[in-house]
Amino acid sequence: MRRFVTFCRLVRCVCVRILTSKMTLSGRIATLALALALSLPAPLAAQVEGDSPASDDDEIVVTGTIGEISVSQVQRQARDIAVNHGNVLETPLARFEDRLCPGVVGLEEDFAFALNARIRMNADALGVRLLEDDCRPNFVVVFAEDGEQLFRNLIDESPQYFRFLDSGEVADILEPGPAHVWTNVEPRTLTGMPIAQVRNLTAMPTMRVWGAHSRIYTAARNDIVSVMITFDRDAVRGFSLRQLADYATMRGLAQTRIPRDTVMDSILSLFDSETPPVGLTEFDQAYLRSLYDGIPNLPAFRKISGTTRQLRLMAEEAAGEAAASASGE
Repeated sequence: MRRFVTFCRLVRCVCVRILTSKMTLSGRIATLALALALSLPAPLAAQVEGDSPASDDDEIVVTGTIGEISVSQVQRQARDIAVNHGNVLETPLARFEDRLCPGVVGLEEDFAFALNARIRMNADALGVRLLEDDCRPNFVVVFAEDGEQLFRNLIDESPQYFRFLDSGEVADILEPGPAHVWTNVEPRTLTGMPIAQVRNLTAMPTMRVWGAHSRIYTAARNDIVSVMITFDRDAVRGFSLRQLADYATMRGLAQTRIPRDTVMDSILSLFDSETPPVGLTEFDQAYLRSLYDGIPNLPAFRKISGTTRQLRLMAEEAAGEAAASASGE
């Protein structure tokens, strides 16, 4: 209990309440992940470059141009980063529908608060509902000595929390690199009722609900109920808090992978680019805006194709703001 009290003092935005009864699976997973993360060595004095704690005036800047890039190229890049376990014509992409509560482990208080605030700002810009600061985190960012080993220990010690993941998904979590992401996705009905999950193909889960048949939206949706992102401490030296928070946003608010080839810059290339972006790029913002636009149970291809529409809207918004600024001078 002392560790959790210390953790609440360390990160003002994170206060973990351990509920021993009637705790949801996602709640138990979040608590387990935090308990393991809290066993790490003392918090890191910022090993990232000098972003000061985020201010209320901090905002995302959009310049709104895609130049000579074609619609098909943008959509190809969106398909490349999207993680979708099913047919894109029938299966929706996962996103947060529950209220979001981010938490940070392994940074000193001011820097953890700034990183947390940036994630909250990004989520709020997308219309994601947020819990108050005093909440149990369901979006956990951990700065660890070795994120891969941390997850290996977690899988070995508590395999029941990974029982619905196939071998490929586990391999993705453990893929060597400076950052690792574990996303807990729960299938739900279009109204939000959880759908039971099974580990076999002989007793498929069923649920009877009233609803109109539609070729536009699906009868089920995929909800992200918790996510844990680890950064290896040695690998984040030289990066700003904004870059790390925006990278976590792009990996945590959506199920994404590192792109193979890009025609537009993306924060997902943070650790692979010689000149990484300073934060969420136009493409990143357009992808997230499309994902969180409209209802959650639209097929994946609609969200993917919506990226180009959001880029056009962002360009129009930027042009409108520029015109308003010019007329006001």
